Amino acid sequence: MKFAKTAEAPMPDRPFTLVETLIELTRALRAAFEQRVERHGLTYARARLLTTIGRHEGASQAELAAILGIETPTLKRLLDALEDQGLAERRPIPEDARKHAIHLTEAARIEPLLGFRAEVDTALAEGITPEDLVVTRRTLARMAQNVDRLRQA
Repeated sequence: MKFAKTAEAPMPDRPFTLVETLIELTRALRAAFEQRVERHGLTYARARLLTTIGRHEGASQAELAAILGIETPTLKRLLDALEDQGLAERRPIPEDARKHAIHLTEAARIEPLLGFRAEVDTALAEGITPEDLVVTRRTLARMAQNVDRLRQA
């Protein structure tokens, strides 16, 4: 599989390695996502946090930071920005007054933004049989496990 070559950095005419293919796919997905979220006044990082909160409603800041693989101070800055935009809110956790559960506000339920993930899934799967998608998901999940082992080595 080959992706478009950039004018700044011509590459030799050779197939991408698996790593290069995955990096290029990720770059292209991120660019498409950034273009979409800018329409809603969001950055990629804020939109990623917003969708993560939607999937893990009521999680603490520390839990969200771990899920996203970012530092807690970084998450705090992103969350402050989402609160300023009226898209997320911190609610005290009764069992531990030092912690807050993070929730989306009604304003954050931006269907076009949240629906983008389904739109991307559909576009990515176009022309691929359901059987091949099952294999692809299984293969990517295994690759993620392999990367985790690499990181731990």
